[in-house]
Amino acid sequence: MYRLLTICLILSAVIFINSESSATESVKTNEIIIVENDWPPFFFGRTQNELPGFAKEVLTTCVSEIGYKPIFKFFPIKRMFVYLESGEVDLAIFSYKKKRESFLHYGKTPLFTSSYRPVVKKDSEIDIKNLQDFNNLRLGHLAGLSYSPEYLKYIENRRKDGTLITTTTGESNLKMLLEGIIDIYVGTREPELWHAKQSGTLDQIKILDFDIKTSEYFVTASRKSPRIASKDEFLDLLDQCLQSLQSTTQYHDIAIQYGIQ
Repeated sequence: MYRLLTICLILSAVIFINSESSATESVKTNEIIIVENDWPPFFFGRTQNELPGFAKEVLTTCVSEIGYKPIFKFFPIKRMFVYLESGEVDLAIFSYKKKRESFLHYGKTPLFTSSYRPVVKKDSEIDIKNLQDFNNLRLGHLAGLSYSPEYLKYIENRRKDGTLITTTTGESNLKMLLEGIIDIYVGTREPELWHAKQSGTLDQIKILDFDIKTSEYFVTASRKSPRIASKDEFLDLLDQCLQSLQSTTQYHDIAIQYGIQ
């Protein structure tokens, strides 16, 4: 009986391990794995949409052009970083942070640029010139966004004071704004416009000019990727393709369908 129980436990462990498939399962030699975030309209991740996503379209074009087959996969954030550090995942899109250079090579040509801006109702008279202008407003916050160091510190102070309304989805912030629960929130410009367009409320909001933070987003390659022999050479070729593509009407036509300027 004891031996039978031991065998069953071993078999169960093997089945469990096999069910936890790694990022590189069944990857062929010319295939590279690219992180597909859930970040409309750049990537749609697990969000259902008839369009592939702006970044996905551009990367598919350039990665294919330099001789590789892109395989896009969604991963939870923590697992994504583990896979990038181990080399199980090859490419991801990031803004520049020096600490990431310990496990990533950065390309030099931005894939796109985006900024954090305040969002208010279309008929609102709210105007933001500095952080203190948020003080008397009902402020919404999307958990997990880091913004700029200055605004993050402001958010933390509002949280401690109990004057911050936190949600876990960008759509919830938009809904609370339109229902009058909050007066303002800060979001990434293109995703906010995309969510509003998809919900039919684009004519009910406006994005203010006050720039919380603007960042360029680059293609990065895992330093430990076994499928990309020379990371610098690969990224140089990808940069050349991006530069060439960005000078064409094709790139701008792709951008327009996603509402990207």
